[in-house]
Amino acid sequence: MLYIDKALRHAQSEATGIAEYFCQWGVQIGNNVFTGLDRVSPADLHKLDLLDNIYIGLFKYMMEWVEGFLKKHKRQQGFDDGWKEIPPYPGFSVPKKAYGEITQWQGKEMRNLGRCISAVFGSAM
Repeated sequence: MLYIDKALRHAQSEATGIAEYFCQWGVQIGNNVFTGLDRVSPADLHKLDLLDNIYIGLFKYMMEWVEGFLKKHKRQQGFDDGWKEIPPYPGFSVPKKAYGEITQWQGKEMRNLGRCISAVFGSAM
């Protein structure tokens, strides 16, 4: 909304171009890979969401490390027990299976994992 407001004010300003106007506000407008392509607006292009970036990418990597650590120290059963014993609270759905029994993760399960991983990991150790 801020940029839209500033662009609308540009029409009332004395700046010769939109780039010059935004430069006064400290915003650099430069060329990118989409410059010059007809009917392409970078603002309308697909943006990855949190599920793709964080839950699938970072959590997958983190859980591979956690699983390896638990296996090395023979604490997988303690982690599974802690995972199954998480009490319900608002905004959190209780897992129905042990961590090791889950073969395909859904987005809701991944969010729940992110909310309680440190507590379950701590109780397993």
